[in-house]
Amino acid sequence: MNNAKKSATALAACLIASLFAAAPAWAQVQAEDLKQGQAGLLNKQSMDLGNTTGGGKAKVTAKNVNQGQAGLLNSQEMSIGNAGKGGQSDVSVSNVQQGQAGLLNKQKMAIGNAGSGKSDVKPGTVMQGQAGLLNSQNMNLGSVSGTGSSKVRTGAVLQGQAGLLQRQNMEVGTTSGNGKSNVKAGAIVQGQAGLLNNQDMKIGNASGNGKSNVAVGAVVQGQAGLLNNQQLEVGNASGNGKSNVAVGAIVQGQAGLLNNQQAKIGNASGGTSNVAVGAIVQGQAGLLNSQQVNVGNANSGSTAVAAGAIVQGQGGLLNVQKVNIGNN
Repeated sequence: MNNAKKSATALAACLIASLFAAAPAWAQVQAEDLKQGQAGLLNKQSMDLGNTTGGGKAKVTAKNVNQGQAGLLNSQEMSIGNAGKGGQSDVSVSNVQQGQAGLLNKQKMAIGNAGSGKSDVKPGTVMQGQAGLLNSQNMNLGSVSGTGSSKVRTGAVLQGQAGLLQRQNMEVGTTSGNGKSNVKAGAIVQGQAGLLNNQDMKIGNASGNGKSNVAVGAVVQGQAGLLNNQQLEVGNASGNGKSNVAVGAIVQGQAGLLNNQQAKIGNASGGTSNVAVGAIVQGQAGLLNSQQVNVGNANSGSTAVAAGAIVQGQGGLLNVQKVNIGNN
């Protein structure tokens, strides 16, 4: 009899545990003025807000999310409204900021990205700022891989650095695998001052079987100094990817010497690209600088690009300009 009771008790415990394990997690949060601050060296900050996975669901409303560090060899990481396998994230944030001062620092921000989940994020203004040298910024907004889907609505998106040997990387609404991304944003701006800096921006690129639908305001990259590099990709498609991008004016500007600018817009390599863009402008002042624009070129893919004025301008000596439009 005792063995029978023990067996029955164990069976009931297993059933209760399985019921709780099967039930998806649910979180609903309202928060205001979330701040992290550090000063010194070898520090690390991490903030996760409204991320989901494994069938979980999160609904988060927050105001003023801020990370700040001063010193060296510091690291900041912020993850908001990202959805992993089976997760569903619904996040609304009024203001998101990361700031660092010093050297050998690193910033990383991921907002509204989806693996095999669903993400719906409204982050308001998004800002990353650094001052010093040998620093790195990385921002990923509304990017999708696997079978996930992402919907992001944001205001202005800004990255800024002052110093040398800095790197900026930004991806907005890029898709791969079978992912789907839908992004609407205000102006998107990258700015750097110093030397040996690098800027890389990718907006609405689609690869694999991914589908990207992006509408943004003006897209601006600016650098002052020497030995700097700018690279911009908008609405490029590869594999069986499909990219549909509407963007205001695209502007790249550099002042100094030995700088490089490259813009790739609406190019297709096995995919389908549909891009509508206002004026495309590249400007440089100084010497030994290089500019290149590639618009609507197809290599075994199909592309349709509607663009306003395309302008390249250089002042100085020993500079190079190149434009490729509609080649296949």
